[in-house]
Amino acid sequence: MRLFLALPVARSIALVTSLVLTTGAALSAETITSGEWLVIAQDGVRVSYEASFSIDVEGKVAGKAPCNRYFGQNQAGLPDLSLGALGATRMFCDHQADEDSYLKALGAMTRAGIRGETLVLTGPDDSSLEFARDPGSKSLICDTCGG
Repeated sequence: MRLFLALPVARSIALVTSLVLTTGAALSAETITSGEWLVIAQDGVRVSYEASFSIDVEGKVAGKAPCNRYFGQNQAGLPDLSLGALGATRMFCDHQADEDSYLKALGAMTRAGIRGETLVLTGPDDSSLEFARDPGSKSLICDTCGG
């Protein structure tokens, strides 16, 4: 008799857990796609350059790297990322090394998530890019930064 009662309870718990996880994922995807994000850290280190990232509900990616505008398409459904090669304008500037590093890192990211007020993109080998909405928060917020 206990086994009979336990199965409906277990199914109810599984259903509630599934609904909570699905709602959380939907909320994260909605938050991620709601505007432009400004980079604050790469691989847990605050950056000195300016760059932005946005992704819309259709998966179109766009932003400004330290020198050029870039664009691409997410081939996966959020929160997963599969950006691959990104297109970009081709102007040279003094921050070309930062640009190359940022675009290479961005193309390697495989997952997106919201941590508090920040967007954290993660990739292989603990690589990450962290973004905030407010550029003034660069000195105040960094979830992935040590110390």
